[in-house]
Amino acid sequence: MDWAASAEIPLVSFNVDSFTSYGKEQGFNAPTSKGAAFRYGAALNALLRREGRHRLRIADTTIAFWADASAHEQSEVFAQATEEAVLLFFEEEQPSKDKPPNDSEFTSLVEDALKKVAKGRAQADVDLALIDGVGFNVLGLAPNVARVAVRFWISNTFGQFRRALDSHARAVAILPRPWGDKPPSVQRLLVKTTALQEKFENIPDGLVGDVMRAVLQGVGTPYPRTWLAATVIRLRAGDTPSGWHAAAIKACLSRMQHEETPPVSLDEKNPHDAYHLGRLFAVLEAAQYAALGRVNASIADRYYGAASSTPARVFGTLMRNARNHISDARKRGRGLWIEPRLQQIINCLQAELPHTLRLEDQGRFAVGYYHERAHRPSRAEAETEEASPEMQGEE
Repeated sequence: MDWAASAEIPLVSFNVDSFTSYGKEQGFNAPTSKGAAFRYGAALNALLRREGRHRLRIADTTIAFWADASAHEQSEVFAQATEEAVLLFFEEEQPSKDKPPNDSEFTSLVEDALKKVAKGRAQADVDLALIDGVGFNVLGLAPNVARVAVRFWISNTFGQFRRALDSHARAVAILPRPWGDKPPSVQRLLVKTTALQEKFENIPDGLVGDVMRAVLQGVGTPYPRTWLAATVIRLRAGDTPSGWHAAAIKACLSRMQHEETPPVSLDEKNPHDAYHLGRLFAVLEAAQYAALGRVNASIADRYYGAASSTPARVFGTLMRNARNHISDARKRGRGLWIEPRLQQIINCLQAELPHTLRLEDQGRFAVGYYHERAHRPSRAEAETEEASPEMQGEE
């Protein structure tokens, strides 16, 4: 939405009689003085300036934020450093080089602490006394027909905000990391896991606001179940399962009541069948590759959706095909690690496979699939194994 192009957009309005009281209608039902209205209107317009450093745009949601460090001696420096730190966390690009002045030891210490916070990593050496006294406010706005919808409004100390980011970083942590050393921004997570063709405009409406609220409020606030559903839907629709999807699913499950958090890395003793079915599917895919090399449509392309939702209907066929793939691969001296791996995973499963998997277990399937694929022997390890005299003798 182009905020600058709109002269008047109601922030408070009422469109049905049940929302009126004492005979008052529209804005008169929530009156405010002209002075107060002018001040908050001017402040909001300043925050939403296109060239300003106090706004972010993620899909359909515009986020305005500001810090209040009036209790500190160097309040302007402190507030600017705080706001730059937020941009470091949420923006894909680094902020401008117009950094706060760093001509004092105090300012350098503040900037160092805030940069660590912005990385979304737990930092035991950050002095929270520096940031607990800084107020921080975040407002999420989105267009809604002829008015503005307030998606979220969070007012807290920056120390609590930092702890919320730490909690989010732990929630999405997964190994191996698909994003390298730099933690991913919220918008990058959403576009990688929920958007068709990874386009920002295809992130589902309303999802940004719900996810941002969960990120900013911390561990007590669950991530929206719609994020989990949108991620699973993308996988079933043909997205290549990746660590981004696994991280999003792990985060969603980690804050759901009565749900066990999926592991960060491969867990061969995981108690959930769905997790091991994902692992099994990954090894069956490896067996196909060992026998046939690259094909136009792998079993993941053809069967992932069915295997992750109705495993009992699919895995019988896949296992029968796997026997042929393993036999063909062994004749070529390839994939000798696959059969023992299959047996280890099968030993983790119940005798009868589930007919259907609920949404949360479809998520666990994806996490298990990602972990097992990442655990495959490297090319060098596989060649060493397949050239081993002991293994050749077993054939």
